[in-house]
Amino acid sequence: MTPRQAALLSVNSSIGNGKYTNIELSSVIKKYKFQGLDKSFFTALFYGTVEKMLTLDYCIEKLSSVKPEKIDNMVMCLLRIGLYQILFMDKVPDSAAVNESVELAKRYCPKSSVGYVNAVLRTASRNKEKLFKLMMSEKGLRKISVMSSIPEDIIKCWQDSYGEEKAAKIASYFANCTPYLTLRTNTCKITRERLLDSLGNIAKASFLVPSAIRLSGSFPIEDLYGFNEGLFFVQDEASQLASSFINKDSVPEGGIVIDVCACPGGKSFSAAINLEDKAKIYSRDLHENKLSLIESGAKRLGITCIEISARDARIPDEALIGKADAVICDVPCSGLGVIAKKADIRYKPLSETKRLPEIQKAILETASKYLKPGGFLIYSTCTLSKSENEDVVKGFLENNKDFCLSDDIIIDGKHGMATIFPDEHLTDGFFVAKIIKK
Repeated sequence: MTPRQAALLSVNSSIGNGKYTNIELSSVIKKYKFQGLDKSFFTALFYGTVEKMLTLDYCIEKLSSVKPEKIDNMVMCLLRIGLYQILFMDKVPDSAAVNESVELAKRYCPKSSVGYVNAVLRTASRNKEKLFKLMMSEKGLRKISVMSSIPEDIIKCWQDSYGEEKAAKIASYFANCTPYLTLRTNTCKITRERLLDSLGNIAKASFLVPSAIRLSGSFPIEDLYGFNEGLFFVQDEASQLASSFINKDSVPEGGIVIDVCACPGGKSFSAAINLEDKAKIYSRDLHENKLSLIESGAKRLGITCIEISARDARIPDEALIGKADAVICDVPCSGLGVIAKKADIRYKPLSETKRLPEIQKAILETASKYLKPGGFLIYSTCTLSKSENEDVVKGFLENNKDFCLSDDIIIDGKHGMATIFPDEHLTDGFFVAKIIKK
């Protein structure tokens, strides 16, 4: 199995059958034992094709005499991976992209399509500059969409929330950024400076959060220095920032923290480390099968203060009403802030997320019941949508007059709640609010 063959089959599996790209990627690399250049090429071609699918489909529509909806599924996937190599992989000669795609057509596509694939890709090779000029000539949301390969309804959501100029900047960032990993230093075991020294030139300090380390590329986490010793875990800077408000200044030693939607555990781990493993942290999640991620992660990190259990965050635990010093409320969301790392999120219909604000409101209402007077709640999402962020918080505060926004959380000059924009901070898109029980 060659990387191109695997990429073709994986693109078809992910786009045609709705398989998650990260699961598909891992299983294929393991199945075919891809290493080195083969692994890198397969990863770049598969992920890149999925990420740029709308742009590629736009080009296919301009190049083809056959309407896209009438093109065989496998032929469409083959045109996509061929075009991706021609338009976006500078180190791949156009001739190789065309010839290898024709060979794949002979093996995986109807015989009648071989000449068609050859003709479309050769035309693309000769007209690359013209294709990009066509994209640039589009107007409004259409232009932003085909240039960024993000559906128009998502861009419209950003436009409604933040204005047309900001929507375009967010889309441009996601279209051009290179996803990277960020580590959260386990400061119970090592300082960030020592960990940076040990990791060497692949790592640099984050300017946003004092616990964060950015890696310069994509590396197998298990192979990094300090993994087995529990010196770090993976957590984006924006998520670390949200977790940083739970610390020794805000929660007393032995205090109670409840994480109501905890999996895979990053915010529980961060809270435990910030509190030097001297609090009582209840980590809850609806999905019992995912709780093992928290259990194994805490064990590796040497964290002992976390207690895990399965629970629907909308249903209150009567035993903990009024007991918590702090609550972490990282609610299920549409994920529009992590498009750079999870390309397939952009293709999920926004209509499927319409009910999320009601779920978020219900979780926030229940989570607030756990707070002591003077306690606080961190509400966060990894999405960029006012309907899931500011609107949820404002609605809660209007209906619960014994709660208010905190004055001590300041991000970009905003008090109490703020959106962390990826184009400004080069992180995931994120929202965080700190709510106090009076």
